[in-house]
Amino acid sequence: MLVAIENDSSFLPAKQRDEIVKIITSALNSINTKGDEFIVNDRLYFREQRRNKFTPCVVNSATFLSSKFQAYLDSAKYSKGETKIGEQSIDGFLEIPFNGTGYEIKDKNNILKLIHEYIDIENLSPKSVYTLFPKFYGMYVDRNLFDVPELPAHLVKLFNPQRVRDVYKIGVEFETGNIASSFRALNKLFVLFQTGAIDAGVFVTCKDKANASTRIWPQTNRNGSFQELNQRNYLEQVSLPLISISFAPDGFSGTAPFLGKAGNTYHPKDTGAVHSSGHYKILLDENEENILCPI
Repeated sequence: MLVAIENDSSFLPAKQRDEIVKIITSALNSINTKGDEFIVNDRLYFREQRRNKFTPCVVNSATFLSSKFQAYLDSAKYSKGETKIGEQSIDGFLEIPFNGTGYEIKDKNNILKLIHEYIDIENLSPKSVYTLFPKFYGMYVDRNLFDVPELPAHLVKLFNPQRVRDVYKIGVEFETGNIASSFRALNKLFVLFQTGAIDAGVFVTCKDKANASTRIWPQTNRNGSFQELNQRNYLEQVSLPLISISFAPDGFSGTAPFLGKAGNTYHPKDTGAVHSSGHYKILLDENEENILCPI
């Protein structure tokens, strides 16, 4: 699996942040189809619709990835897979021990001063105040777990450093659906942060379309990716400490097995028959249903 950090706006201490990234990276690398690699068969198959119309069909199952990912989290230290918190179900939940220095703002009335100066330092849009306010309030008023990385001395003076012995609660969303599903997942993490159920989030999805999402799943079915999220300026809508992590297959091969719904891999069965149009071979997928392969 090719794994990359797309964005880190978590304000977590380096040790805890590295532990989180290590766990998520290992969970993604536990997903493989050939040896220790995640090789995807991106060959396109079709189904016959009404009036002799042929459309691309999903042959690789998203459940294959999510089930492997969650199974690793269930077996790893500090983590578990699918977890229900209140009314929300998330794909993973980490509890990372912290024994160190955290920061709490001395006077919550200085939050806006901090945010506006941070916007100037980072050269962000003035409109960023709308997303930064709930994030900074949650980090430095409701909690005292977070670091103050790279802030100038006059802003660090706004904080009380405190010795903290606690646990970071991290919510994880592993998204393989379309772009709307990605925004729903990010909103779910924000709601959990706002209510105090988690302290930060990790969001995982495909790297891009050309080398990941539309080669694992046909474009008409599953095309969410950081490429598309960035085109929609998704970070401007994120109001919680967040680490964004992308994944992509190690490679592609027409001989690789397909991804099954039960966490298995499989090869379509060749029936030996040809479609009446003469353009497709008829095969059976993992559900013993007809799929068509162009001749």
